[in-house]
Amino acid sequence: MVMKKTFVLSTLILISVVALVSTAVYTSGNVTFYSPSVNNQIYYVGKSVTIDAVVPTQFAGQGAVINLFYPNSTLAASIPTKVNASGGIYVPNAYTFTNVIGIWQITVEVAGGVAVGTINVNVTTPAIAPIILTLQNLAMYENSYPQFIELANGIITSVVMQNGTVNVMGYVYNTTVAPLSGAKVSLTLNIPSVGTETFTTTTAANGSFMLSFQVPQLSTSLTLISSYLISGSLTISYGTHTVTYNVFITAIPNYLSVINALNTQVKTLKVEISSLNATITSLNKSLANANTQISTLQGEISNLNTEIGKLNSTVVSLSNQLASLSSQYTTLNNQVTALNAKIGNLSTSLNNLSGEVASLKATVSSLTTVAYGGIIAGIIGLIVAIVAIVLVMRRIS
Repeated sequence: MVMKKTFVLSTLILISVVALVSTAVYTSGNVTFYSPSVNNQIYYVGKSVTIDAVVPTQFAGQGAVINLFYPNSTLAASIPTKVNASGGIYVPNAYTFTNVIGIWQITVEVAGGVAVGTINVNVTTPAIAPIILTLQNLAMYENSYPQFIELANGIITSVVMQNGTVNVMGYVYNTTVAPLSGAKVSLTLNIPSVGTETFTTTTAANGSFMLSFQVPQLSTSLTLISSYLISGSLTISYGTHTVTYNVFITAIPNYLSVINALNTQVKTLKVEISSLNATITSLNKSLANANTQISTLQGEISNLNTEIGKLNSTVVSLSNQLASLSSQYTTLNNQVTALNAKIGNLSTSLNNLSGEVASLKATVSSLTTVAYGGIIAGIIGLIVAIVAIVLVMRRIS
């Protein structure tokens, strides 16, 4: 509610300032004067006047004449110029006032007197000018938004937001409420976390001025902190005359900026949450598939365990058979060894028999054919019997 009231008051101030700015011109006939901008505006001897005026655009491109008259209406100077495409007439440093004190008259003529405007200026010297400096129509804008300003008893108070460029605008007038051009305006502020800074400028032809300074950011994050005070002074000087105002500016958190930042974070988090939900859904599907695969693998493992049990039984049976075969092999090996010994004995007997056969052959040669045939038949029968024994032993081995 406080912020809303401040905004309404600031808006009213903005409307007032716009109205004042719009009236800081002077119109005479068909000519609108922007410089000088006030009738009887004060100028000093030796100071140059710049003519800035606008005529109806129907006179665009036509010649114009600027006339300056002394207080006694005598022509002091006649300056030829030309109307631009938008109806503007602008002649910088058009004339420097001589040491003639009083009300001078400036006229602007276009197209043989059809568009004529007249404005007066008060030419004087600083030594005799009655001056009491006054600050009028003060306004303050933070990031182009108007802020509430209170000017009372030489004290200026205002409320601005954080991290903003503040523009201080106002007008300087003399005792007769005429704008003062060239007045020096100095703003000195003690800004927390920055230090003391001074900003200076001079008033324009219509007495206006603008100073800008930066309000530091209250915090480096979205965490809000309490407001803080920027204090200082605003000094206006013109010649030997000076007036000073105490300045107190309260910086408060830029809640709108914080809310916008929070909204941005909320949107970002919503997107991230949506992405995480999609990821969780995908992971749940993957988990369900993994559980299915685990169940399948557990079934396969159970089948493998059954087969492994069968293989273990087979291995035990084969081990038993191997042990039995090893025992049989040992027995047979022993038998083969014994038979080999017998075969050796039989070989010896065979050799002996071969000797005897040789001896018998010698004997047989002396026997008759009949007797020889009977002996031979007996020997052959003995040899056949021995060969049969050898073959049986080899098969056994």
